[in-house]
Amino acid sequence: MTLQSATSVQRPLRIALRWLLVTLVAALLTVMTVQIVMRYGFNSSLLWAEEMCRYMLIWLTFLAVVLAFERGEIAAIGFLASALPRVPALLVTIFGISLSLLLCILLTWYGWIYAERAGQSSIPAVGFILESIFGSPGPAAPGRFWVYVSLPLGMALVALRLVADLVICIRAIGAGQSVEDIFERDMLEVME
Repeated sequence: MTLQSATSVQRPLRIALRWLLVTLVAALLTVMTVQIVMRYGFNSSLLWAEEMCRYMLIWLTFLAVVLAFERGEIAAIGFLASALPRVPALLVTIFGISLSLLLCILLTWYGWIYAERAGQSSIPAVGFILESIFGSPGPAAPGRFWVYVSLPLGMALVALRLVADLVICIRAIGAGQSVEDIFERDMLEVME
């Protein structure tokens, strides 16, 4: 896979993720605004609003970490690679990416196990919504699995990005490129 074809695959996914995040933020702000108006304007409250906002924030966090990573907004220690010659700098970068990839794989694996084990109970907020719409014996609310699965999904997306970075760094050794060359070009593509 060439860098150009990798970029052509990543761009639509990045755009879709941005729109999903914008939609989640809009929904979150809407629910929070309605809750504030109901609570302070009408001395009433939506029973499910705070819990739903919490779950939306959790999903926002683990999906937005992918874009934050791509934009270089995640803490990184790059001074060692920038102080080394080209090939050792690439090797140190490959080692760091490999460790990060291992961490993401572990978080994906154990996050999924946790979501399966702890996610069996239903989400009370959704239960309230379904009960108010359909009546007392409403449809069953989904389990908390759908909240907990945000961690393994977000970490899997970061892991995919790390695999792409790893391949780019390995190819850069033979192509005569430096760490600064490949990641500077990569940042320009992300900022588009």
